[in-house]
Amino acid sequence: MFPRKIIYWLRPISNKTICIITLILGFTPFLLLVSVGRTGYYQKPDAKVDLVLHRKVQNWATQPVTNATQNSFDTMEMRFVERRNHLQQQCQILRQYYHVQNSEMAVKEHLTIDKRHKLVYCAIEKIGCTFWKRIFQILIGFKNVSDPFHIQGIHAYEGYLTAKGMSFDTLYMLLRTSRKFMFVREPYERLLSGYVDKLFSPNAAYWNFIGKFVVSNFRTNPSPLSSECGHDLTFEEFARYFVYSQLTNERRDAHFVPNFEHCRPCEIDYDYIGKLETFEEDTLFLMHKFNISDKVQFKDFKSETERDAIVDAADYVFAMRAPIVKCMSFSEALFRCFRKLQIRGILSKNVQYPFPLNVERNININEFKEAMLDLHAISGPSEERLKNRQEAFIEAYSSLPLDLMENIRQAVFIDASLFGYEQFPSIIRNSEKVKETSFKYFSLPTFPKVENNLDLQNSSQAAFLYKETPMVGNVGSLQNIRVNA
Repeated sequence: MFPRKIIYWLRPISNKTICIITLILGFTPFLLLVSVGRTGYYQKPDAKVDLVLHRKVQNWATQPVTNATQNSFDTMEMRFVERRNHLQQQCQILRQYYHVQNSEMAVKEHLTIDKRHKLVYCAIEKIGCTFWKRIFQILIGFKNVSDPFHIQGIHAYEGYLTAKGMSFDTLYMLLRTSRKFMFVREPYERLLSGYVDKLFSPNAAYWNFIGKFVVSNFRTNPSPLSSECGHDLTFEEFARYFVYSQLTNERRDAHFVPNFEHCRPCEIDYDYIGKLETFEEDTLFLMHKFNISDKVQFKDFKSETERDAIVDAADYVFAMRAPIVKCMSFSEALFRCFRKLQIRGILSKNVQYPFPLNVERNININEFKEAMLDLHAISGPSEERLKNRQEAFIEAYSSLPLDLMENIRQAVFIDASLFGYEQFPSIIRNSEKVKETSFKYFSLPTFPKVENNLDLQNSSQAAFLYKETPMVGNVGSLQNIRVNA
């Protein structure tokens, strides 16, 4: 029973007024939901992720690390939602074709972990993993800096936790309670990039592990020097090796193994799939999403990335100088390093190599770095330089016979399907329509020959610098731990 005073107070209220009050009370929750959506977050039921609206974007854009990003925050979020949805759909479609050859241990080694921020990153070689590993070094306090570019790339492979050695139960709980992300790359681009970085550019460790194997198995009548060193692979020879390694599971290497085999995205439900093609935008978005922008900061992402690539290339070639000069002159090694920077679009194809080609001159590392940085300063806008990549891509793949291209297409079929790339890049199909350039990225001048080379197998430097473990083995048991976001 109501108290008498309340009954007396309600008596003069008409039925019409009561209806109005009822309508207002009924619509109040809806109005509050709309209000929250406009001022904060709107949650899409299927995606189960937040879409932060434009007021959040404006605050994000005013921070110095986001100068290059024009997309609004909600558009960026939708990009990740669409990628994730596409991946999940393709996993269902390709279930009968989906087969991985690398071991569970190899996958665990690629899962980089930050327990404090509840992050799990699946690192894939040739897709910005050195950069993100440096970010993890900062987050866990291994490096006392805020700018990842202040950490040398050659020192980016230590100090962070991986899932290697973790038990099934520990890994299951970690994946279940963490935000999981990975980056992928157009498979044909990644394959060419791996060749340029590990075999065309001087890398004594890869010459020893892969180059010698390819020369002995895929070259007719190789020279004694090529057999001993494996230093002069063509892209066609490398492509044949790649197809062979995928078919036989022999001599596989992490830099060339398809994206999906590294991270098992049909077994582990990643919250975010980044792409190298939108690396800067995706990285800045994820940093804000993970609330780590105050810990990791850059001055200028694009310029620092290009400077870092120059310094890193110089560091590696000089670090491996001793085993390199057993197979080629150091003049040729430095020129190949210079040409790699042109292929990547960091240096203009129009700049001239600043050192003599036909004489061995004692160039030190600082002199070489400064010369490359000076060339970079006069190489013009990045939009123009990035055309180098397209031209080098067409030159490399146009040199391959059609049957080999078909074999590559089959080898990268699952990667392309899962992550939304073309099965056979249209730029290759239509290469005859592209204006041919007289500049040849993979043609090299003549250099002094090397005599009395020694067996690289005995080079401790080459073995020490070869940090990546070949990814071989049977299918692991990760298919049993499908982890949802």
